[in-house]
Amino acid sequence: MKWILAIFVFVACGAIFYTIFYIRAAQDAKSRLASEWQQESWMQPDPLLPNDTPSRLLAITDLPPLDPTPTPADFVATVRKSKQAGCNAAVLTFSWPALESQAGQFTFDELKGAVELHSGRALFLGIQVVNTTVREMPGDLSSKPFDDPEVLARFRSLLDALEPLLKNRVRFLSIGNETDIYLSAHPDEAESFETFLNAGYRHAKSLASNLTVSTTLTDAGALQPEFRKLVQSMDAHFLTYYHIKHGVSGAFKDPETTKQDILALAGGLDTRPIVFQEIGFPAHESLGSPEGQVVFVNGVFDAWDGLGNRVAFVNYFMMYDFPKSFVKDLVTYYGLTNETEWLAKYLGSLGLHTSDGRPRPGWDVFSRRGNELHKGG
Repeated sequence: MKWILAIFVFVACGAIFYTIFYIRAAQDAKSRLASEWQQESWMQPDPLLPNDTPSRLLAITDLPPLDPTPTPADFVATVRKSKQAGCNAAVLTFSWPALESQAGQFTFDELKGAVELHSGRALFLGIQVVNTTVREMPGDLSSKPFDDPEVLARFRSLLDALEPLLKNRVRFLSIGNETDIYLSAHPDEAESFETFLNAGYRHAKSLASNLTVSTTLTDAGALQPEFRKLVQSMDAHFLTYYHIKHGVSGAFKDPETTKQDILALAGGLDTRPIVFQEIGFPAHESLGSPEGQVVFVNGVFDAWDGLGNRVAFVNYFMMYDFPKSFVKDLVTYYGLTNETEWLAKYLGSLGLHTSDGRPRPGWDVFSRRGNELHKGG
């Protein structure tokens, strides 16, 4: 459905756009050989990380309010605030061309800034070779199939360039974001992508054996036979989850069912670990409510308590609403018409704070439950 595709494109791309925008504003991008990047301290072990990774990792998409344009101090303060709420992990996602500007030349400035901003945290790194509805390939590879020998070799080279980071800093690696949506729209590419994914998995594991590797699917896609097959050799189930009534346009489930719905989702999967790359619920009164967010947040943590260490990682989306101007620009960019008003309400109300920084009731609940999560180990 068009509205679902649009939502996922917005959610997946919007936050990262602003993260990238900030980092680019702070420094000039430098295209360099892998060997030059690999000597830098941000790829080496993080002295602020605990020796033993906690069995349950919590994150939130902790961008600061985006209007007015945030300063570096705003980013630092927002990360500090999320740490105080119990967040000991972070999600970093980048397209392949954002990391490899040309063959053999890597532009890691943005990644470096994000890694340094989140020092002391376990990291989830997403390389979005597909991002919900689009391919994210370097320009010279854009017309080649996923299983083309040059594509496979170039992705191995990208992973090679990132080897110290993957060994020393990254806990989870996702190859492709909401891959089920892309492949459902391009079924002729499914076989070639499966070849690409499995090759990328094997190479990543050869570089960093402790890395947890998979591709990210939506909660609905993860239960479909063809996508079960796609991830059957992966280490974990990487998911996005927004409590949407699948097949009912523009509708969300009653937040009171959050716990049972997540438990049912887990029950429909095999016993490999579950990682929620994104999980969230809108506060707009026509779709949900601030009070509904409270119920949803409690339901997420209640389900996590029930599933225990089987859920290794949860990233809540997000700390602050997108401002209206940003939502308007996104809607205009994607050229949507009938869905515009509904989508604007959705995209502008996912935060546990409003866009001007006022906390919703769900924030206090998230902070309390996040800190309780770590009591007792």
